[in-house]
Amino acid sequence: MGIDVIVLAGGFAKRMWPLTKNTPKHLLDIAGRPMLSYTLDTLVEMDGIDTIYVSTNEAFGEQFSVFVLEYPPDKVKLIIEPSPTEDRKLGSIGGLGYLIEKEKMCKDTMIIGGDNLFEFHPSEAVDIFEKRGMDIVAVYDVGTHDRAKLYGIVDSGEDSIITRFLEKPEDPPSTLAATAFYIFKAETLGLVLKYLEDGGKPDALGFFITYLVRNRPVVAWKFDGKWFDIGSLEVYHEANDYFEA
Repeated sequence: MGIDVIVLAGGFAKRMWPLTKNTPKHLLDIAGRPMLSYTLDTLVEMDGIDTIYVSTNEAFGEQFSVFVLEYPPDKVKLIIEPSPTEDRKLGSIGGLGYLIEKEKMCKDTMIIGGDNLFEFHPSEAVDIFEKRGMDIVAVYDVGTHDRAKLYGIVDSGEDSIITRFLEKPEDPPSTLAATAFYIFKAETLGLVLKYLEDGGKPDALGFFITYLVRNRPVVAWKFDGKWFDIGSLEVYHEANDYFEA
């Protein structure tokens, strides 16, 4: 049995206005291609991938509906969250929970932030996931403690099991930043729902990772290559310049 994939492409990206006022961030052009195509084009060609769910909001649902027509309908499925405006958005974890319940998901699942671009191939992460038999979080070495203060940082032992996850710590225990790339065991999907039922914050996925590492072993997988977390115009232009080169 293969694994499912969830690509999170909700949010309203007001920090990137005017570019994202009428266009979803994930469909902005990067080096001649929509940002989201860098992720989807790789995933649809992978062996061992079953369904790829693209999750977005009502505000941009029509644009995403047109975009996914480029992909095989038996492989890529669009899920539109009931969140027409920013003040009614579900949040990253809320949207994830909505999708898990709606689609009755029950397989090992890869979760990717659609506004994150990675140079590594997802199959590398799947190999680690299968070898370790545990949930994994892809982490990136940001290099300095000053930069680490800007990210969710993981602390891990020699076996790469995460012992702590700290959101934008004043005194970072490492320079390993958690990225928006995860592979969860099937049973972890139930923990997402339990976390939300227990009143966990539905916003950033980092809140759930903090909860998760307290309840089960999670591997920090350090990858090589570039990583772009496109949450600002500055990083958007950096990514565009990099992929144009």
